[in-house]
Amino acid sequence: MQSKRIVLITGANRGLGLKLAEVLAEKYSLILTARKHEELQIIKDNLQKKFQNLEIRTHQLDISKKESVNNLKDWLIQQKLKIDVLMNNAGVSQNPRQIIDINVLGTIDVSEQLLPTLTDDGKIILVASILGKLESQPKELKQQLQQKITKEEIIKLSEEFIKENNNNLAVYSASKALINAYGRYVLSGLVKPNQSVYCMHPGWIKTDMGGPQAPGSLDDGVVTSQFLINNLPFQRDEKYHGKYFNDKAQIEDF
Repeated sequence: MQSKRIVLITGANRGLGLKLAEVLAEKYSLILTARKHEELQIIKDNLQKKFQNLEIRTHQLDISKKESVNNLKDWLIQQKLKIDVLMNNAGVSQNPRQIIDINVLGTIDVSEQLLPTLTDDGKIILVASILGKLESQPKELKQQLQQKITKEEIIKLSEEFIKENNNNLAVYSASKALINAYGRYVLSGLVKPNQSVYCMHPGWIKTDMGGPQAPGSLDDGVVTSQFLINNLPFQRDEKYHGKYFNDKAQIEDF
């Protein structure tokens, strides 16, 4: 089962994570993760009926719990699995505490714990949002994120932000700005010389999170992730490494 590149998707049980699994199913070996493993088993069964020669594995993962992330890492090592793409798709938009725990702290934890399991030319993709652009942030946070900061400073800023803000949209927006900062300032420097890090905005898409009023379809929502996985080489290109891509697969300023 090692002839295909391996893509691990967090939050693969619904929405964009599930859609991405479907569009990648024939070309890649998939590892689908989510909090409820029973949902993943149903998805696996459905995909196996739909595609021939499907290579798919599932594993329970709650990225807000360090033990759960560690269990996934241990399983990958035990199975002697090296992943080629880590798709950090899991995210929430409700409850300020959960938004920070999942969108920021959990995403950081997954990215760093799974680094040893990434192939030497592997890719890490962080799902951001247009709402996370610096121009959309409060003045003080914008200023702090315009200069290079450490992981510890990013975590401190996230904790300070939810002490002063309890609005879901404001905290969600800040969480995406913070994970963008982590991607370009921290993670891009932690990876090996041929590994790549990308931040991306999938678009405002009709999902449980995006809501029924969103203009984009699920097909629209996986355009950029497909481009980053399929079209960019599995060799670092500094032109793309650590950059932010919009929903049309174009590089934009953070």
